[in-house]
Amino acid sequence: MNYGFHLATAGVVTGMRRLDTIANNLANAQTVGFKADYLNLEARRAENLENGGVYHDANRALDALGGGKLFKPTGIDLRQGALRQTGRSLDIALEGDGFLLVQNPAVSGTRDAFVTRAGELVRDKDSRLALAGSGATVQGIDGNPIVLDAEDPDLVIDGTGRVFQSGNEVGRLALVMPTDKANLRKEGRDLMRVLGGQTAAAPADTGVKQGALEESTVDAVLALADLVKVSRGIEFSTKLMQYQDQLTGRLVDVLGRFA
Repeated sequence: MNYGFHLATAGVVTGMRRLDTIANNLANAQTVGFKADYLNLEARRAENLENGGVYHDANRALDALGGGKLFKPTGIDLRQGALRQTGRSLDIALEGDGFLLVQNPAVSGTRDAFVTRAGELVRDKDSRLALAGSGATVQGIDGNPIVLDAEDPDLVIDGTGRVFQSGNEVGRLALVMPTDKANLRKEGRDLMRVLGGQTAAAPADTGVKQGALEESTVDAVLALADLVKVSRGIEFSTKLMQYQDQLTGRLVDVLGRFA
């Protein structure tokens, strides 16, 4: 294959993946507790160098060009999002590291755990604390859902995650942290899956703030700027592909005349 065409194609493929990631972030710029995705890129070495220099007649100038850019699995930006006051008793935001442990009703028979930073809660039909978006039930430290008194409208959640109704403690939120953040995977709009289910207690400085929600970590303005930049990069790489194709066509045409 024409080496220039190969490099330009790698640029287009990588750019399309970046475009998908940015578009998904923009779509969730207003999603409560959403953590932005980012693409891990790395420079690929030339094929000859990747194989230990087996091609002794290789062009060293081409080896110096490398093999273009490649992308690894998408990463998750776990930084703290801004807090927005709502005054609603069923809204909570986590400060610091840590996640709410939840039970995903759409998945069963798995060892994976499910966590979230989306604190927009509701009472489900069984008066359990659940996520407003997915309906996943919020787990207590005893491993069971937190069930509220349906007749008691009073609800207080303190900074450590204890849940009170009319002064009586009815449960305590399970605040956890994956033992390895690399095992986190997105699961829908408001959940994350912890592969293998290995979690530990959240750091001691993790706090719960009632009447507030954590905003998305997506900066819409920066994301739009990246969208334009990546789109132009794809356009440039596409033109390079066309140019390399034209060069190959001319080469075949000229050599064909002398054959």
